[in-house]
Amino acid sequence: MAAGAYLALAAFVVPQTYLLSLAPPRPAPEITSVSLSSPEIALGESFTIRVAAANQGEQADLQLVSIAFPNATSAQVAAVQGHTFKQAPTTINPGKAIGAGYLGLERTVYAQYPAIESASRPWAPGETASIDLLVKPEAEGRFVMLVKAVALPHNGGQAHYPQEGVLDQQGEYVTAYEVRVTKA
Repeated sequence: MAAGAYLALAAFVVPQTYLLSLAPPRPAPEITSVSLSSPEIALGESFTIRVAAANQGEQADLQLVSIAFPNATSAQVAAVQGHTFKQAPTTINPGKAIGAGYLGLERTVYAQYPAIESASRPWAPGETASIDLLVKPEAEGRFVMLVKAVALPHNGGQAHYPQEGVLDQQGEYVTAYEVRVTKA
């Protein structure tokens, strides 16, 4: 009887528990809020954008928030005013090789426009972080910002936010926000 119980444990229970422990975690980033200090400014003025994100899933090895500026020429259009991420924000200027298609650096493209990325490594379930940028547009018209969050391991649609909509320069989904810039 004891031998049968031992064999059952050894053959079914222990391997299943072990195999489940090998499954990669399923992080689920979410942009929880985006706030703009003003929907309209005069050319030469600045506005602030605050982006907050959370991990609504399991432990992320890395989770990042990206704010891109498709009608700017340099990441100098924005200055970090503060953040609560574990790592310092990084700037991406046009021409830099960046990961694409949620494959990290396995597939790269060259940045067409600037962005600022903030990351935390690791990012625990339920953990939140935010970044504040002071932005000074370079020209009149619609000033667009593309916001997204991506978590690693990226093992399904839950590992990026948003999960549908507009695609950015990396072939990844983003939510677009805009501020109207008028003549000074």
